[in-house]
Amino acid sequence: MQNSHRFLLAWGCLLTSCLLSVCAEPVAADETSADAAAALRFFEEEIRPVLANRCVSCHGEEKQEGGLRLDSKEGLAAGGESGPVILGDTPHESLLLAAIRRDGLEMPPDEPLPENELLALTSWIERGAPWPDAVATLRAPGFSVSDEDRAWWAFRPLTPHAPPELANDPWSKNAIDRFVLARLREAGLTPADQASPETLIRRLSFDMLGLPPTPDEVDAFRADIESSDFEAAWERLVDRYLDDPRYGEHQARFWLDLVRYSESDGWNQDAYRPHIWRYRDYIVNAFNTDTPYPQFVAEQLAGDELPGDNPQAVVASGFLRLGIYEYNQRDAAGHWNDIVNEMTDVVGDVFLGVSMACARCHDHKFDPVSRRDYHALRAFLEPVVWRDDVAAATEQERLAHAAQQAAWEDATTDLRQQISDLITPYHIRKWRSTVEKFPLDIQACYYKPVAERTSWEDQMAYLVTRQFQEESGGPLSGISKEDKEKLEELEKQLASFDHLKPKPLPTAMTVSAFAGTPSATRIPGTTATIAPAAPEVLRSGHAAEPTVAAGSKLAEGPGRRRALATWIGDAANPLPLRVIVNRMWQWRFVQGLVTTPNDFGSLGQPPSHPELLDWLTADFIEGGFHLKRLHKQLVMTAAWRQSAMHPSAEQAQALDPGEDLVWRARVRRLRAEEIRDAMLFACGQLDTKQGGPSVEANVPRRGLYVKSYRNRNDTLLHQFDMANGLERVSVRNTTTTPTQALAMFNGDEVLSRARELAERVQQTSSTPEDAVRQAIRLTWCREPHSDELSRGVAFVAVNDDAGTPQIDGERMTDFCHVLFNSGEFLYVD
Repeated sequence: MQNSHRFLLAWGCLLTSCLLSVCAEPVAADETSADAAAALRFFEEEIRPVLANRCVSCHGEEKQEGGLRLDSKEGLAAGGESGPVILGDTPHESLLLAAIRRDGLEMPPDEPLPENELLALTSWIERGAPWPDAVATLRAPGFSVSDEDRAWWAFRPLTPHAPPELANDPWSKNAIDRFVLARLREAGLTPADQASPETLIRRLSFDMLGLPPTPDEVDAFRADIESSDFEAAWERLVDRYLDDPRYGEHQARFWLDLVRYSESDGWNQDAYRPHIWRYRDYIVNAFNTDTPYPQFVAEQLAGDELPGDNPQAVVASGFLRLGIYEYNQRDAAGHWNDIVNEMTDVVGDVFLGVSMACARCHDHKFDPVSRRDYHALRAFLEPVVWRDDVAAATEQERLAHAAQQAAWEDATTDLRQQISDLITPYHIRKWRSTVEKFPLDIQACYYKPVAERTSWEDQMAYLVTRQFQEESGGPLSGISKEDKEKLEELEKQLASFDHLKPKPLPTAMTVSAFAGTPSATRIPGTTATIAPAAPEVLRSGHAAEPTVAAGSKLAEGPGRRRALATWIGDAANPLPLRVIVNRMWQWRFVQGLVTTPNDFGSLGQPPSHPELLDWLTADFIEGGFHLKRLHKQLVMTAAWRQSAMHPSAEQAQALDPGEDLVWRARVRRLRAEEIRDAMLFACGQLDTKQGGPSVEANVPRRGLYVKSYRNRNDTLLHQFDMANGLERVSVRNTTTTPTQALAMFNGDEVLSRARELAERVQQTSSTPEDAVRQAIRLTWCREPHSDELSRGVAFVAVNDDAGTPQIDGERMTDFCHVLFNSGEFLYVD
């Protein structure tokens, strides 16, 4: 951050321009292979299945309508009788794009593509339709799992590694440092010096809380160091932040990105989900209470199947409700199939670190995951049914509510019957209208008695019911004027009994296992039922097998997801535990030991420190699966406390261009929420209320609590790469765009924050020097250097009639605006 104070201040006039002083990040890793792997995964998961299912029958090896083949990279490049189908310079004008949009040509000819497939193909074509070359060895035809597959670093048992014994090692603070230092020495590298106390407290505060430290906290940390010693003071600071309730708010955001949390349905309507915020609050609380990881997994995958009377476990199963829902989709069967497939994909990515989606339509081309493995994993989720009628309440609360509800119902029997008689004809008409819009097999599911339904049939009936409630304004949208007046009068009379009516119980957006017959899971085009099972490569004798409680069977619906969750969190199952440990390293060090945190397969990257990853995972298990304990271990290291400046950075980068060996701290830009929240925090406007329903973007609560819609990208948060809930984000993009600069320079939100900060420091400052010092401490979390202070004072001060320097309000606002645009504010080093 050596040049972070070099902003331009215009002497003697209003600030009309400024330079965004951006602290240069260390040279990024060579991402060629990682980018190629990501492109291949996107192609295999999203594009190849569409081409295979929708295009190749007419444009493949056996048939080439219009002279066009779409079964190979070469065929796509060659085009057809109408010429090139992809225009490299102007891909948005490509013939193939026009055809799938049915603009002139119509592909496929029989019916339009489903919206999700259209969006995927559109995105691919607009990027030039990249058809990746393989970045890993293709597997031989015919699926089998070999000993070599089972020996893959991510699948094999944990290997016990003692921390290296190193001579002349005054640097290491714990065992983790010894692993890091040993690798550095092997490469001929040395670690950077420890960062300054001011740098470290700011880094730690953003790492743990997502907010900057206050000036008082910086002063207290300094005083603690001087009165004791650095190590003891540092540990006290770490423990204090781990116990801060803001800890869970910040850590939750990493997990919410990963599970594609959003508060809207997506697609065109993008309807808001008014109760899903309870899942967000569950995640915050889980991090704050340091829920052991196996329990954390079990509550999200199977909270409804766990014993005990825990409403939060039911809320946690909202994990299985986070996917996209299309409110007016008549192809209910296809829609539900997509939903369950996506659930399966998420479980594979998030918990297993394996790209299961690549095996949905064919055996994985690179990893030992078969199509049967994919559907065996899906079978755990097959009996899931969505529930919107489950109260997030204890049994005692439900019983008390039911008793009071019964009293209200007894007192209002006649009124409620009159209302029912009035509205029933409208409901019958609406039910008939709604159900008739679905295919006949879906109509049959709806009319079938619940006790006779399979889980799939029950879910189809649910999707019909949702459309009855949501479509065209609901069943009473066409009520006559006369009946509407009668209804309003009856409802007014009914309201007079509200004093008897209990308050509604909190509603969870959750799931349950269907109590009847679970639907069979089958590979499309086959008739054999696939039983729930772990991927074959992980069934090698060293890992636990998914099992259920005595007296139950996996063939039955209830208990399947609990068995899966238990297996994922089992200490004998190393893959999922390596995955979460690597995520914790990534969240602390910016980059994981495995740089592809959602892919531990052959398309991903191997660990930079394999012995350290196994040691950390074994220690995580031994320590009771506690994430806070692991977090503390990582930030207590000398490795984490290094400076971002290294005296031999050029030579070190030549030896380790990706900085995988941790020879200095990585500089990172603040995440979107951190930028917004830090500005509110600096100007004293941040509302620190925790939990509860989300708010509009103009309410000054933390970014975590701002309503998030999948199809909206018009806020400052979206400008700075906030995850949108459309995909599983393990590593956010960090883009640099003109719109970001415009938002920071000219946006009303940032200008308002600058004015508020200027007003704050003016109210508590008696001199221009005090105001400048306060503004810098509130934004940069340190004392200003002498030249920064003198130039700041020279800009904001004007002399009054007596020649006494006074603070000019407009100039102070401009000065604060510059501070918010500086690299030292926007980056953590």
